[in-house]
Amino acid sequence: MTARKTSPEYQAFLEQAEGDRSVGDYVLLYGRHALAERNATYEVQKYLPGWIAIGDDGGGSAILMRLDGSHQVYKCGHGALGSVDPELVAESFATWLSDCCPLPED
Repeated sequence: MTARKTSPEYQAFLEQAEGDRSVGDYVLLYGRHALAERNATYEVQKYLPGWIAIGDDGGGSAILMRLDGSHQVYKCGHGALGSVDPELVAESFATWLSDCCPLPED
């Protein structure tokens, strides 16, 4: 698991984000020092190979990106990783971040 396989816009954010960062009402984006530990704890690679959890919504869902360089942001319940398809949250990480990381209503 490596963030170097994510989109350049997310990599640029991560270079500046040493620690975790709260954005908007609910989203916590993991800083580069917590990223590997959080992904190991939630076993993201075991249940969703090719994905990385970049944060969470404080309510039991992971905020995810694919490890293929794409820009999209997704959401999926931690308990549902690998059993349901992640839900598309935004087409672009940079736009989503600049909009204060809005999440769809459940």
